[in-house]
Amino acid sequence: MAKGIGHLLLATGVCFALSPEPTMAQTPNAPEAMSNILAQAPSTANQLYVNPDRGSDREGQGSLQSPYKTITHALRVAQANTTIILAPGTYSAETGETFPLELKRNVTLSGLPERNGNGVVIQGGGSYISRTVAAQNVTAIAAEKATLTGVTITNPNRRGYGLWIESTSPTITNNTFTGNTQDGIFVAGNAAPVIRENNFVQNGANGMTIHGTAKPEVRENSFERTGFGINVVEQAAPVLVGNRIRFNKDGLVVQGSARPVLRNNIIEGNERDGIVAISNALPDLGSSGQPGGNIFRNNRQYDINGEAAKEIISAFGNEMTGNRTAGRIDLAGVVNPANSPRPVAQTPRPTQTRPTPTRPTPAPLPNRPTSGQTSGADSFPRPTQTPGQNPRPTGSSAPSTQTPIPVPTSEQPINIPVPPPRTSNVPPAPSGSIPSPGNRGDSLPVLLPVPNGNAPIGNAGSASQPVASNVNPPGEGPPVPANRIQILGLRYRVTVDAPTAREQNRVRSVVPEAFRTILNGRTVMQVGVFNSAENANQIVDTLNRNGIQAVIQELE
Repeated sequence: MAKGIGHLLLATGVCFALSPEPTMAQTPNAPEAMSNILAQAPSTANQLYVNPDRGSDREGQGSLQSPYKTITHALRVAQANTTIILAPGTYSAETGETFPLELKRNVTLSGLPERNGNGVVIQGGGSYISRTVAAQNVTAIAAEKATLTGVTITNPNRRGYGLWIESTSPTITNNTFTGNTQDGIFVAGNAAPVIRENNFVQNGANGMTIHGTAKPEVRENSFERTGFGINVVEQAAPVLVGNRIRFNKDGLVVQGSARPVLRNNIIEGNERDGIVAISNALPDLGSSGQPGGNIFRNNRQYDINGEAAKEIISAFGNEMTGNRTAGRIDLAGVVNPANSPRPVAQTPRPTQTRPTPTRPTPAPLPNRPTSGQTSGADSFPRPTQTPGQNPRPTGSSAPSTQTPIPVPTSEQPINIPVPPPRTSNVPPAPSGSIPSPGNRGDSLPVLLPVPNGNAPIGNAGSASQPVASNVNPPGEGPPVPANRIQILGLRYRVTVDAPTAREQNRVRSVVPEAFRTILNGRTVMQVGVFNSAENANQIVDTLNRNGIQAVIQELE
């Protein structure tokens, strides 16, 4: 990620660094080593320790010597301005966790931030009823002014999300989101989190979806080997600075009336497009007064694809080879973006020489203590700061004097569902492994929503891919135009007759991305458009098992 980029931390908390000294298990005089650790550590009055291997929720005290067993219990008893320190290991339902984990206001959950959570794995998910996006399966729910740092989050459940941030402003730094069957992070409502120096690798649909009127600050993250690296929908207006977005199906997809601001990102090696803008979306990629500083390279189709956008996209001051753009793209800086943000201090552009981020893999659990050891304290990271301080990521230091980029306002919202893209052939991952996705059960075909009839319709490959569409009025949409269907090889439309709101809601309870439309004078719910009869029959069977009669229409 780019270095020297200013950042805003909205929550208080502590990030802990792992001591370079050998652990106590390797120290000849264990009691003396324990004394040294305790002498160097800050007061434990506002610290709780958790160890899934050696802790106990019933008998533990939450101390270094007597840790709790579960994050669930530690969060339950934690008071404001507490840091919960996690020992390496896997935290799951098998170790006693109850999902989703509910982070708490002014409480920090800390694993190994200097390793982006490598070895501290939170795995699992549970039902969460979102105020804006209905029922979901989520690993953890962020709270206002909470901090999450130094963990790996994976949700192998069907349509599983890692972290859910809804109308809150937490700080999320130095984590890894991988193996989530849907998204690594979903940002909803009017949330305004800081999301910095995280790795998003091999998630099922999107690295991150930014939804509603959310305005997150997304800096210096890595989004790799996922369907859409970042998916920005509705009226969301994130600031995206210094991120590396590569080897995805599409790097960044901007839909609805979204207004993201992009500066100094590297967008490379994506299988289709670096950036796709659809409908009323208007990404700000730079103007004559504020050059974008983004680097585009080796995207297979276009660096910037605005064919389905209604607005002129300002994209001045970026680095790309040739004019690999489509649609109305202003590369000369003639047109200033609508609602252009005020000038801001220039931030360093990502460099090619920076080491490529690697996908962290869970480290082995520490050895159990031998009879000569007096406690499990050696398994914890050693604290280096006191609670109450702002968490400081262990990556690049960034000057605090730079002004965050103001975010432009947006217009009428368009209700766009979350788009899981198809699987793809991508460059091989670094050595190592990620948590296994496990048994997903009766998995529905993943869906790629399209908010406008002229928008690209992703999936013509072998994966089962419904395509949904939402335009005004909310909840309705026209059938996908025939020419787009022919281009992408989509041949089978699945619909359900649903003239009443009750019937429509019933369909959405099975396929949340289904939308209402008028077809041959009838009100129907379009579930998806597929490239094979097998995929279409799969979703029809799923609907039938839920008592819903669906039909398949073969398209000309």
